[in-house]
Formats: sequence, C-alpha cells, structure tokens
Amino acid sequence: MYKILIAIAILTVLGLLLGFLIAFISTKFHVEEDKRLEEIRNLLPGANCGACGNAGCSQYAEKILSKELDTSKCTVIKGEQKEKLIKYVEENVR
Repeated sequence: MYKILIAIAILTVLGLLLGFLIAFISTKFHVEEDKRLEEIRNLLPGANCGACGNAGCSQYAEKILSKELDTSKCTVIKGEQKEKLIKYVEENVR
C-alpha cells in the first residue's frame, strides 16, 4: 500500500511540474496572429467549399491579406456580407 502512495505522489508532482512547464513555454513562445486575418475569416461564409481555388476560407483570407487574391473569387458569399468584406478589405488591407 505504501508503494502505491509513493507512486501516486511522484506521478502527481511530475504531472504538475510538466503542466507548469507546458504553460510557461506556451506563453513564452506565443505567436501573435494578425487581427485582420481573423476579421476577414469571420466575414467569409466559412463554407470551406474550395470554389475560390483555395483549400478553405482560412487560406483564402490569408491570400486576401497578402494581396494575392481579391474578394471577388468567393462565389458563396452574397449580398450584404460581401459588401462588408469588400469595405473591410478596402479600409484595412494596404
């Protein structure tokens, strides 16, 4: 019984130490993502259909942000949402 308690204590301490180490490393090496990319992704329909020629809406948003593609390639987005996307890109992507 004593050996089991020692094993549980060792594993608990080890788990806590590794958990704190992972938390520290994740904050130390955190990479900030461009807020505009997230906003463009939110304005896209999220269908991930590939009709624009990209693997999904995230890749399309990256290409819009890097000015490789324009907003007209998305055939799924319609009406007011498309107008919001065009306006956002015109104002924030230079």
